[in-house]
Amino acid sequence: MRLEIVPGTAIHDGGWVGSVLCHDIPGADGRPALRKGHRLDLADAATLSRAAPEELHVIWLEKEDVDENTAATRLAHAVAGPGVEVHAPAESQARLSAAWRGLARVDAATLAAINGVEGVTVFTISDGAPVEQGRTLAGVKITAFAIPGNTLEAAELIATSAPHGPPVTVGRFLPLRVSAVVRQRIDQATRRRFEASLRQRVDWFDGVVGSIEYPEDPAAADSALFTAAATADLVIVVGLATVDPLESTWRGLLHAGAEVIRRGLPVHPGSSYWLVRLQGVPVIGVASCGMFSRRSALDLLLMRCFAGEPLDGEFLAGLGHGGLLQSEESWRIPAYDRQVETDER
Repeated sequence: MRLEIVPGTAIHDGGWVGSVLCHDIPGADGRPALRKGHRLDLADAATLSRAAPEELHVIWLEKEDVDENTAATRLAHAVAGPGVEVHAPAESQARLSAAWRGLARVDAATLAAINGVEGVTVFTISDGAPVEQGRTLAGVKITAFAIPGNTLEAAELIATSAPHGPPVTVGRFLPLRVSAVVRQRIDQATRRRFEASLRQRVDWFDGVVGSIEYPEDPAAADSALFTAAATADLVIVVGLATVDPLESTWRGLLHAGAEVIRRGLPVHPGSSYWLVRLQGVPVIGVASCGMFSRRSALDLLLMRCFAGEPLDGEFLAGLGHGGLLQSEESWRIPAYDRQVETDER
């Protein structure tokens, strides 16, 4: 690339034809008549004559250089994975958006490596955000008006050779069946409120609510849990987020051979929740207020399950970073939280 300043007195010579404009040229109304990044040709002579700039800042591209729009488009396609749409550049920035509702994944390490290449910028939303179809996920922009071809290729190679695949993806939510067993005596009005809250959450993921049982005694609770585990993909036990190791339902799960995943989570609200796997099906124990809270550990666990990702120990231990679910963490919760009543006890 070669930079040049063309004096205003030399504009009529046309020596600038084929160069790329480095700054806006204002028209008589003060608005840009020619915009930076525009490749100048003879048809622009009249506009430049009327604007009469004192000088013209231009850049000449070499054969191996790639202009900013082409480069941004190429890199955007290298960065985008499944569930991501690439849009044509606007003001030299290529936008990436969600092709469907799902869980956005951003490989931060690969993203940082790409941005370590001189002249390249890729900026994204945070990893793990639930997104609607059409949501903007990222922008890709070349900071100069062009970039050497080998530099662009280096950035593309980082994106396409990442060990976990493309750095920006959106995973579809699975149509899971969720059943619930309520181990707390609640009146009819609270039952209706609870069931509405559960359906709001499950419906957002395009899942299905299965059975909802209110057993009166431990034997009935054990039976309801086994039935739920046999017919659902995920089971929620409500009103039993307890640390009591001798509680009857907890003991029944252990005697039935349930695999304990974790007791207690590094999240608030939700620190007393527990997880086991019964007959291969995840079972989540939550406090009753968790079904009415605007943000709780349950929302993070539901999203993980519907995204088809495991509720393993590594994931659960990592919830502590950002586990204080105050209002600034609302980006981590699906849009249904605006419809769920608040009770963050």
